[in-house]
Amino acid sequence: MIYDRFENLDRYCRPGTRLHRALLYARDVARNAADGRTDIDGDRLYASVAAYETKPREECRFEAHRKYIDVQVLLEGEECIDVALDRDLPVLEAYDGPKDVMFLQPPRHVASLPMRPGVFAVFYPHDIHRPGCRLQGEHHVRKIVMKAAVE
Repeated sequence: MIYDRFENLDRYCRPGTRLHRALLYARDVARNAADGRTDIDGDRLYASVAAYETKPREECRFEAHRKYIDVQVLLEGEECIDVALDRDLPVLEAYDGPKDVMFLQPPRHVASLPMRPGVFAVFYPHDIHRPGCRLQGEHHVRKIVMKAAVE
């Protein structure tokens, strides 16, 4: 997992890599991107933009992926993303291959990442995370999630 400001993105990946391209797209292009999916390099790299209201933590679910790295960036509003280092959490909803997601039982210990525009979070397939949580009350957010294939 990586959590930082865009001014530091070059510390984490080499120019030209899929992750670097995802971060640049989220920083430079996403604000004007239409809601929904935009393919950048087919299924190897794509963007998904959505707007929604944040929810109480207990209404959000922990998730994990297998095929993609998630790069999450808020374009508007604020939310909290909870993360956990736990392994082997009980599965609440089995892995869905086409959607590349499974949902897990909440762990006992979590850390929380406050998300606002200008900040990014990168979640690798082994990183368990719970996006969409309220930070300080309910907020309308507009968010881009970049999906970068790990292979």
